[in-house]
Amino acid sequence: MQFPKLSQLQSRFAVSLGGTILLLLIYLSLSKPSFAYAAELEVRTQSGYDYPILLDDLWTNEEYSEPGEGDEQDVGIWIKRAPEGVSSLPNNAPQNMNIESGVTQNWMFAKEDIEGPHGVKGVGLPSDVTVTGNMSDDGVRMELKRQSSTSIWITVNTCLQPALEDTNAIPQQLQLYYSTSPDIDKPGTGTGGIQVEFEGGYGIIELEVDNDVYVGISAPNTSDFSGLWNYEIAASNDAPYHYWSNETDLLFVDGDNHAALLVTPDLDNASSNVFQDWMSLSPAPYGMFAHDQKNLSIKGVSRSYCGLLHNAKLTANIPEISNNNVGTMTSRGIGGAPKEQFYISALNASSSYYGWLAMSGNSTAHGAGVIGGGGRVWSNVTFRTKASDNCALMYNLTFCSEVAYAVPSNPERYSPLDGLPDLAAVYDSYASQMYQYFNYSLQQIPCNTTASAQYSLARNCDHCASAYKQWLCAVTIPRCEDWDNNEDYLQPRNVAANFTNGTIPAWVLNPSSQDQILLNSVQSNSSRNAQIIDSVIEPGPYKEVLPCIDLCYDLVQSCPAALGFGCPQGKYQNQSYQVRDPDSGVLRCSYLGAAYYLNDGHEAKDSMMGNRMGWMSLLITVLVLVF
Repeated sequence: MQFPKLSQLQSRFAVSLGGTILLLLIYLSLSKPSFAYAAELEVRTQSGYDYPILLDDLWTNEEYSEPGEGDEQDVGIWIKRAPEGVSSLPNNAPQNMNIESGVTQNWMFAKEDIEGPHGVKGVGLPSDVTVTGNMSDDGVRMELKRQSSTSIWITVNTCLQPALEDTNAIPQQLQLYYSTSPDIDKPGTGTGGIQVEFEGGYGIIELEVDNDVYVGISAPNTSDFSGLWNYEIAASNDAPYHYWSNETDLLFVDGDNHAALLVTPDLDNASSNVFQDWMSLSPAPYGMFAHDQKNLSIKGVSRSYCGLLHNAKLTANIPEISNNNVGTMTSRGIGGAPKEQFYISALNASSSYYGWLAMSGNSTAHGAGVIGGGGRVWSNVTFRTKASDNCALMYNLTFCSEVAYAVPSNPERYSPLDGLPDLAAVYDSYASQMYQYFNYSLQQIPCNTTASAQYSLARNCDHCASAYKQWLCAVTIPRCEDWDNNEDYLQPRNVAANFTNGTIPAWVLNPSSQDQILLNSVQSNSSRNAQIIDSVIEPGPYKEVLPCIDLCYDLVQSCPAALGFGCPQGKYQNQSYQVRDPDSGVLRCSYLGAAYYLNDGHEAKDSMMGNRMGWMSLLITVLVLVF
């Protein structure tokens, strides 16, 4: 038989086709492929594997042919099973365990989970939060990122800890280990692996990996306690499931002998287009824990959300606890920016407390499957309650809405349980009445006139009205401190009056020469607003945090000279006002929106840097214009 003569192109095609068919036959003879239906996969257990993933979850809208006779029917896709004695860590799925002294428990975050589906974020907050420290600085990154690797986080929170026989001792911490080698699949005390710092009931591992990660939790081998630990562990390929930050991000505003008011820093700015979204959040996004510093049971879990949840004695706006103190949104303070405030009650007099800013989950979602669903905790701030009962904490007034501090009070007339609204009404209505008299005078000033006819090119009547209200509320509603507080910037007031329980002060019965000076001085023998405070409220002796002198300066600069405002000088100024010291963290004078440590730390540095850059820009602009 004579074959047809092929052209050069046809010859090349025939050779290529033949080679392709030969390679296909070789592949089929070696691989012996099988087929499986998504609906007919069975659970198969064999060495190194546990359970299948349904193909419906991986491929959709695909058709598969029936398997041929002799094809294997049980072939599927499996997730690697953890070694015996090692528990699996699914992605963003917290696991809770008890552990006894001297015991090590092991976990594995498998490659299939590491490369698996991600968690959900939830709705989120109205804008990127300016509160700092959303990530812990304690993560351990031991490997350089490779192109095929994935970022993972494994976090642990101690929820409960043993009771120590010595109540003054601090419970020992759990120990956290990890390994990326299958040769060390049970890391822990005495078995190898890399140990990670575990402090305050919190530990975090942060890695770039492309294979299984093995984790060990070891409990200290000691007999100095009774009971066991309980912890929560979670792994994630999105972000830490549990968070701790070394920033405080909580400011102490003021307190009395049974309550305290604290606020977050600004969460956005007043001109933001989502300002109303922030202000309408209900419930507010953050929570707070508080605890008496004398009670050491909190020491071992101070960085753990679930640890604080189970051990902190006081809370505010924590959704997992039904009977909470209050946490609400406010724009009070410098700049009028949105922030959250916490009113913590049921405190003990003359006591020091820790306070933690916290968040359940990631603000809008929490629990299994949620990115960051295990809660967030910031480093603690400290605050102290007053000793006397004649200073009462007030905030959210109607007219003097920026007032938020303790004011002179009388618990016999205005009970801390239900009388504070009446006390607030006395102060607020008096200030409102005084402002109305000022407003009548301001109406005589030609405010709505041409720029050349106004009293100032830099200020107008709106500036004057605002400055007067700030000054008026600060001086008619004085900030109250304990009589026994001996700070040199405090002004004694009402020293000749009896205490609120009717007791006559010792310095009145047997005055020394120093006492006699106070008794004969108008500034110390009466209140700044004697008509209301000394005659109506009758708080007895107390000390005042004097208003800041710059409030008076701003009033004089903002209002027309025709109104006759002026600031005292010399000793009269020292008896009526104080000067701010923004870098010390000490509140030496009172101004609306004040909070302890408001200008301390990184915020002060950022503010100063901003001012320096602003002045530098102005100087450069002037030089350019001149030269």
